[in-house]
Amino acid sequence: MKVLVHGTGGIDSLTVHALCRAGNETTVAAKGKRREILREKGLQIRTHSGRKRWTDHPEVLDHEDESFFDAVFSIMQNQQQERILETLAGVPARYLVLVGNNLKSGEMEEKLLSLGWSKEQILFGFQESAGARHQDFTEAVTFGTANLILGHRNRALTGKEQAFFRELFAGSCMKLTFLDDMESWYRCHAAFILPAVCLFYGHSCDLHTCSFRDITLWIRAGKDGYDFLSSIGTRIWPVGDEKNLVGIRGGILAIILWLCAKTRIGEPAVTDPVSDFHLLPAAGKDRIPIPLRLPIARACRHPAFPGFFSPPRARSC
Repeated sequence: MKVLVHGTGGIDSLTVHALCRAGNETTVAAKGKRREILREKGLQIRTHSGRKRWTDHPEVLDHEDESFFDAVFSIMQNQQQERILETLAGVPARYLVLVGNNLKSGEMEEKLLSLGWSKEQILFGFQESAGARHQDFTEAVTFGTANLILGHRNRALTGKEQAFFRELFAGSCMKLTFLDDMESWYRCHAAFILPAVCLFYGHSCDLHTCSFRDITLWIRAGKDGYDFLSSIGTRIWPVGDEKNLVGIRGGILAIILWLCAKTRIGEPAVTDPVSDFHLLPAAGKDRIPIPLRLPIARACRHPAFPGFFSPPRARSC
């Protein structure tokens, strides 16, 4: 199939790799120096452990293309999605998938509807992996197989739609999870991650300096957020996830998150290098947080997830 991807950073590079491996005609949108690097050296990915490396050579698009695509993926933070929404809406495609933290999914859907898209064409998603983009390569880390959560804002995908996306990623290193209420999922994700953002700023955006008590307060705040969402009728996603924040499970989670914060295994999740540090004077000189983007922390909360009782490891695709 023919696929266009906006974004080749720490998260989306793994998606591009999966699409290429599945045999799709994959195109990425890039400009400036990033475009030149991709054309010259390809999309290079290294695992956080350094044991695995992949290089893919997708087509690189640096201008508007009127070609029809089977699917368009935009993988970035929601404020970035907003800025390019009209550009995305102008691309002829069967499906448009907005992947990333998105508390404005309703507003974005309404905007796309006003631009001629139908609800059936608009999907939202979240990829449970972490990483950082360096000059020539992307560093990636996952807990087991990377998981891409997909769904419409507030309705289930049809069997035909699920079959389309399974075929799109068939034979790749990407697991797919389909949900029927991505809006509620985003709210639950924010309830757990927003306290972490506050914790980031409280520790100059470096969780290596936090205490175990800080981690337990983070988890307690997440549980309070879940309780509030339940009180206003929001479904908790994943189902039963609130049980992972209390009792024995909550204690195990606190230990795992504290280890991630204190050791190298959590480096991609707890800090993020940036060159434009002068734009954020309160964040310290060389690091800024990854607000609302802690897929490693999210993954740790699920007992069924392969990494729940073990440190993250890079899995071969």
